[in-house]
Amino acid sequence: LTEKGYLMREKDSYFLGPRIFQFAQTILTNHPFESLLRGVMGELVKQTGETVLFAVRDGDRVVYSSVVESHQPVRYVPQTGAARPLFCSASGLVMLAHDTPEELDAYFGRTELTPLTANSITDEKTLRHMISEIRRTGYARTVGTAHVDAAGFGVPVFRAGGSLAGALVIGAPVERAERNRKLCVAAAKASAEQLSLALGHRPGQTRTDLH
Repeated sequence: LTEKGYLMREKDSYFLGPRIFQFAQTILTNHPFESLLRGVMGELVKQTGETVLFAVRDGDRVVYSSVVESHQPVRYVPQTGAARPLFCSASGLVMLAHDTPEELDAYFGRTELTPLTANSITDEKTLRHMISEIRRTGYARTVGTAHVDAAGFGVPVFRAGGSLAGALVIGAPVERAERNRKLCVAAAKASAEQLSLALGHRPGQTRTDLH
């Protein structure tokens, strides 16, 4: 399974590999939410001109379960099924921002904050401050922390009851992301709200154990 890409091995642990997500994608293509998700992601690509991703949590990582590419010659294009650590990706920081205080403490207690690039932030105090800001502003922003030439804007997508379904992310070359930051954040938030409503979430619903 590892050789065929269905599993990935890190030391003594196994994780789902890219092939399993590609396989799942073929199964989910006709699912109503998946069809809506791809449509919303496609519209977001048109609005921003950048690649759009949907990420789900897999333990202490995020996995890109769906990717719609930008049509620009220079663009950010991760593979469907690619994984990133929570602490250095926009989608991962969104996940951490919706952990309980106890879950967040446990995460930092067990996680070695190994940088992926020279820009990766590995100071726990700084990361906790970033997570607080994400809770306040409703979006995460990273610049060169997972891929040195790419920036990301991540926003949460909620299920009914307020639990997190995943994160919608715009990924772009750093210069364009900085130039179009306001557009990307506003468009991502509007698209995420549309997806959350489709999953039965209503504004004001939050997990009762977050506080």
